[in-house]
Amino acid sequence: MSEQDDQQFHRYLEALGASVPARHSFFDPHSVFWRVAREPVLLVAGMRALLMQVAHPKVAQGVADHSRYREDPLGRGIRTFSAVYAMVFGTRDEAIAAALKVHGIHRRVQGRVRDPLPAGMDPAYSANAPELLFWVAATLLDSSVVAYEAFVEPLSGEEKEGLYQDSKLFGQLFGVPRDRYPQTWPDFARWMDAAYGADRLVVTATARDICDSLLRGTWFTRLLAPANYVAAAMLLPDALAARYGFRRSAPVRLSYRTLVSVLRGLNRVVPRRLRGVPAARRMEHRLAKR
Repeated sequence: MSEQDDQQFHRYLEALGASVPARHSFFDPHSVFWRVAREPVLLVAGMRALLMQVAHPKVAQGVADHSRYREDPLGRGIRTFSAVYAMVFGTRDEAIAAALKVHGIHRRVQGRVRDPLPAGMDPAYSANAPELLFWVAATLLDSSVVAYEAFVEPLSGEEKEGLYQDSKLFGQLFGVPRDRYPQTWPDFARWMDAAYGADRLVVTATARDICDSLLRGTWFTRLLAPANYVAAAMLLPDALAARYGFRRSAPVRLSYRTLVSVLRGLNRVVPRRLRGVPAARRMEHRLAKR
């Protein structure tokens, strides 16, 4: 059954990329989606995105049961973003290979939530369930826009709409059915606002353990903890920041303003062509040689 599932997903991806030239990415290098995704400063919101993801108890249990987040949080983050960058900036075949790999990993991520759940929520989880895939993709999109506007520049409504429509294609590579997405960016923004207060988001003991491990699990996470704490405290939606116990004290707010000032300053002085993530610059270099 698993081999048949993989073959079916492979055929789906090939159909999705049927009109994409073999040496090209699924995404237009001149699009707002590409412009935003190539910014390395988006990684500052990585902890925000992960904490939003594990606020869904099924995602939290999947991370707890099937990853080494305590022992190797850096490695997990590198693998996650390597896959994302391959799907966004890789050639058609590289993107399909990365999507297949993610799908195969997710296929094995199944189990049952052990934390108390809201009434009526089925404790069984599967990482390839459309609901969970969409929630993870939604947090990546939402966090990218939040980080870009905080640390680079504001986006117009038209730019957000263009980025959002392209993000639906990324979601499809990830395995999210296109009809899961609200129609427009304003619809999506309203959906996200409503999600923060929905019963399906619960900061469980497992989610808090993941948060603690991201801040204090290894010597490396302890080294980054002050910056990660400030970014998470200030970038998380108010409701989730409170549920995780983040405090927006005066020192935290001051540190955040300093962080914003430094990163915006760097973005003004470092040319765009030099500051993109390596995967984006590699593809841009390939395209420039043709």
